[in-house]
Amino acid sequence: MMRLLYFFIVILLLFSCKTESKDTTDKDVNTHPELSKDSKIFLGNRLFSEKTCITCHAINRKKVGPSVVEIMTIYKEKNGNIVEFLRGKSDPIVDTTAAQVAIMQSNINGFLKNITDVELDAISTYMLHVDDLNTK
Repeated sequence: MMRLLYFFIVILLLFSCKTESKDTTDKDVNTHPELSKDSKIFLGNRLFSEKTCITCHAINRKKVGPSVVEIMTIYKEKNGNIVEFLRGKSDPIVDTTAAQVAIMQSNINGFLKNITDVELDAISTYMLHVDDLNTK
């Protein structure tokens, strides 16, 4: 009789644990909250340097390529999508030479090849707001 009682208790415990673990597996543990604008700008600034964008693009002056302010002014005026360009899904809309486009395309294929959507969004946000940061 005691063995039967223990058996039922063990079965009951197994089923109750199984039910609880099912509830926890239904939750998406990979969901991350959206980054704030300031966090995107901070991350974008870091990535702009790490991905070597800063080598060719200064904030307010032309280096090898146009300045970030110039790029984003044109993208805003022409309603362009910098993310699509950086993904290699749209042509450049900033006036550049064929050599500059070739260098940029090489960099996109290399440095930005495995960039995540979150990182790309952060770079875009940083670029969109870099002129605001310099006036503060």
